[in-house]
Amino acid sequence: MNRPSVLLALDGWSSSYEDAMTDAGFEAVAADREEALAWLSGDGRIDLAVIDCDRSQPGDEELFAFLHSTQRVPTILLFTNDIPEWAVDANPGVSRDEYARKPIPPEALVYRLQAMLIHSGREVPGGLPTTTADGAEIETVGEGTVVSLFAPKGGVGKTMIAVNLAVAIRQQTGDSVCLMDADVGVGNVTAVLNAPYHGGLAHLADSPPEEWTNDAFEQTVTTHEASGVRVLTWGTEPSESERISTDLLVAAVRWARTHHSWVIIDCHPSYDDRTMAMLAASREIFLVVTPEVGPLRNASQFLGLAREVGLADMVKVIVNRSNHGISVEDIAKTLGTRISATVVSNGPKAIAAANEGTPIIIKYPKEQMSTDLYNVARLLTRPVALEAPARRRSWWSALVSSANEAGKAVGR
Repeated sequence: MNRPSVLLALDGWSSSYEDAMTDAGFEAVAADREEALAWLSGDGRIDLAVIDCDRSQPGDEELFAFLHSTQRVPTILLFTNDIPEWAVDANPGVSRDEYARKPIPPEALVYRLQAMLIHSGREVPGGLPTTTADGAEIETVGEGTVVSLFAPKGGVGKTMIAVNLAVAIRQQTGDSVCLMDADVGVGNVTAVLNAPYHGGLAHLADSPPEEWTNDAFEQTVTTHEASGVRVLTWGTEPSESERISTDLLVAAVRWARTHHSWVIIDCHPSYDDRTMAMLAASREIFLVVTPEVGPLRNASQFLGLAREVGLADMVKVIVNRSNHGISVEDIAKTLGTRISATVVSNGPKAIAAANEGTPIIIKYPKEQMSTDLYNVARLLTRPVALEAPARRRSWWSALVSSANEAGKAVGR
């Protein structure tokens, strides 16, 4: 494939970013505003752009307007405090632009550019081929919907909801569903589903990226026979967790969304790079909380970060064990957001299903807990109303810059 080209208008501090882009498979084009306009006005073509709009350099507004009047180039705009008025899109439901708060590490900017390509249905550098070695076409489903389940701290039932969500979507739609275990070092959805284990991503961890082929990923996937949900796990041994790189997880998401209609990701409860990459690749984020002070404090902190960087519209709050502890109304007030779904607790039956390795909605389909889990799936399969796509600001950098503080709070 041709290397996607990225225009870097970064006011003389672009060398480390050029190196990071090149290492990731992009073609970095560093230029000032005048040079960029002259080049684009000729035969120059660009796939993505990054503009430092902090200093309001002459030509910033003209370059931004040009990028959107001709090629409609998705652009990341970097800023420290305020976004210039000219950079605020008047039609956010259509815009593919994003915003990143400075300072942003080069690798974080790379992830944002990769995510932009993923969301636009483009192949990412180092991505997977669309034909086999003998030239046969590989069957794909296009751009699958990626949904991440996240909680800043474990113990809230995130994996249980992820497993049952995947099975419910499969039942409600008949579509292909991939359940991806990205809870690296801890999670193991194959045990929760009692599905056979085929090695997981750990078997690819020591292979170079060019060997992360369609066939290689297929070898790591197992199928839950009762539901038809396909499961892609990181591995089973905690000692293998450090070998699972962010790049490998991102490649796995690219593969999964190309070959499945739905990709449900069970994320690790942390703010590390791997988790941030999974959230960056997601269309929606289900934030799982329980009606207790600790989990609510952690969730409130995450939502605060989300609001600060314009991520809030992507997040749906799911209250698990909603029939115990703090009321749903008080939870909504505490978090300052609406609750999208609730799931009641049924301890004995939930434990029985888990011990058997059977999803609750299959073992106890008539229980209220199962009804609630089906309703969580309907947030995706039968939305009440079609809403305009949320304005997707580049939130990675702000989350990363606050991750240390967030991690300290979670640990308290």
